[in-house]
Amino acid sequence: MNAPRLSARPVTLDRTARGRTLPQLLRDNAQEMPTTTAIRSKRAGLWQTMTWAALHDAVCRRAAGLEALGLRSGQVLCIISENREEAWIAQMAAISLGAVAVSVYPDASTDELAYVLDHSGAVFVLAEDQEQVDKVLAAPGAAPGVARILYVEPNGLWTYADPRLKPLSDVGSEDAGIAARIDAARQSDIAVYCYTSGTTGKPKAAMLDHAFILDNAYRLMGALGIRAGGRYLSYISPAWAAEQFFGVGLPLLAPLILHFAEKPETVQTDLREIGPDFLMFTPRQWEMQASDVEARMMGAPDWRQRLYRWGLAKGHERVANKGGLWRRGVVWPLADQLVLKGVRDLLGLTRARAVLSGGSGLSAQLFARFRAFGVPLGNLYGSSELGLVATHRPGDNNPETLGQLMPSDPTLADPIEAWIDETGQLRLKGLAFSGYLDNPAASAEMGDGTEGYQTGDAVRLDDNGELIFLDRAKDLRRLSTGAAYPPTFLENHLRAHAMVRDAIVIGDDSRDRVVALVNIDMEIAGRFAERQGLAFGTFSELSQLDPVRKEIARAVAHVNELVDPGARIASFANLPKELDADEEELTRSRKLRRGAIEARYAPLIEGLYNGADTVPLDINVTYQDGRSSRLKADVAMNSVGGAPQ
Repeated sequence: MNAPRLSARPVTLDRTARGRTLPQLLRDNAQEMPTTTAIRSKRAGLWQTMTWAALHDAVCRRAAGLEALGLRSGQVLCIISENREEAWIAQMAAISLGAVAVSVYPDASTDELAYVLDHSGAVFVLAEDQEQVDKVLAAPGAAPGVARILYVEPNGLWTYADPRLKPLSDVGSEDAGIAARIDAARQSDIAVYCYTSGTTGKPKAAMLDHAFILDNAYRLMGALGIRAGGRYLSYISPAWAAEQFFGVGLPLLAPLILHFAEKPETVQTDLREIGPDFLMFTPRQWEMQASDVEARMMGAPDWRQRLYRWGLAKGHERVANKGGLWRRGVVWPLADQLVLKGVRDLLGLTRARAVLSGGSGLSAQLFARFRAFGVPLGNLYGSSELGLVATHRPGDNNPETLGQLMPSDPTLADPIEAWIDETGQLRLKGLAFSGYLDNPAASAEMGDGTEGYQTGDAVRLDDNGELIFLDRAKDLRRLSTGAAYPPTFLENHLRAHAMVRDAIVIGDDSRDRVVALVNIDMEIAGRFAERQGLAFGTFSELSQLDPVRKEIARAVAHVNELVDPGARIASFANLPKELDADEEELTRSRKLRRGAIEARYAPLIEGLYNGADTVPLDINVTYQDGRSSRLKADVAMNSVGGAPQ
């Protein structure tokens, strides 16, 4: 029997790519709306604006300067920087020359940066500051393929003697035929390389052309009702493909006003000042936002905590639409004014029209909490290779699903089609994939647009024909008992508890039950311990406190109620240190590296299965500055009532 197919509903918009590239859109915006604000950046506590005309001029001058230094069409500019105006302009300048831009997460290690430099063949690097320059210079052989190292912030670099170094402020000249190069470009030209997370091996570089980036911008506009003049905060690193769609394609196509925070530490304050219409965060960031609210309430007087709980309960009632005229007309508006409006202001989301969580799963419990706050949080599903596929639209209220298929730009692509094949894997048509850089075998494994691309994701359909994500197909696990369980589902719901920062569940066909390693949230757990009058000095000590372990046990027991008895977590251990991307326990987008975690904490896993009370752990810890030390801790094993033992 043929599997039922879903097809995206077409949406016709006035703004389409119309055969243009990203720099061509920038050029047209500068001509059509020269005095309209394009970018706002915060510097020294003040917001500065740049119009479309000024932005186009800055890009052309930077492009001419890069060309004068030797950057040519087809070559690669690598950017390692926080999101900031200079990095955006540099990327657009390189693309205007026909070069390719690739971004690296700013907290990437030297080895991770070196891999991208070597694999992409980068000849120019833009580094934000001394820290990032040091990573480039520390790369094996001092990155011999790199001809120029540009930097934004000069502090600390005055005495550096490497002849490749040059301040970005000195790179710029009058237009030297840049307009002609912009005019001659084609939508099929590769604009950006985006590296996959690399959860199971070396990251692959997905090649994104202009048409692909702009089609994804159209999908967002059509699905979310995004129109010209909206405010967007660029915070997610452009190393993630989704930010190329949100932070590059969308502001050019809609167009939007693109905002850059002063620095990562001021994002929450800057977010409140911006009051964005549209926002995308990773699940970890939304979890941290929710945890911040909970942490503040834990330190509040009892009467305020009771008021908060009352207001949150009324918010849930409003979302569920459960109430008569009295509640609709009096109780819910009162709860909003007394409680929920203040929470939205704290989050900086008082004017949000559509905010999204993308990258990995976020529990339905957290979705429901944000919607109770009055924040229209929705799921966003897609991949670096195939782009954005499905999202919740304004008014959708089923957080268990991935939302609806997104409409494509009719001048670029056919409507997206989706179906579930005989293996339970999601297949997609109507999408373009330009392949992986220098990896034809991996490109071939994706399939093709004729038979449908393979996503590698196990999904099912709900009664309304919406997709429900279960797990990566390769990550679905089965125990020796024959019972199957979804690791990602369990982990997402565990992270919904304020005290859980991360969790990894473990079990395969050689094991008869599921166990878990839990990474507590130090701030929440610390406040909890202080309210209990408990003393601790380190993260390790905090993680092993008996009341903290009991609180995690309650969270695990709650999640166990959501799955079949054979799939429940039987026991867990609180990790004595935070999981860290610098230790290769997480990817830079904070996805779990399962293999690395299971290998490093193998003694704890064996202890959970062997019924030990405590397990001594002795591991090496590496700090971001390269220093290392030994961590020694006795870690308690904790059983969970009602689960298989």
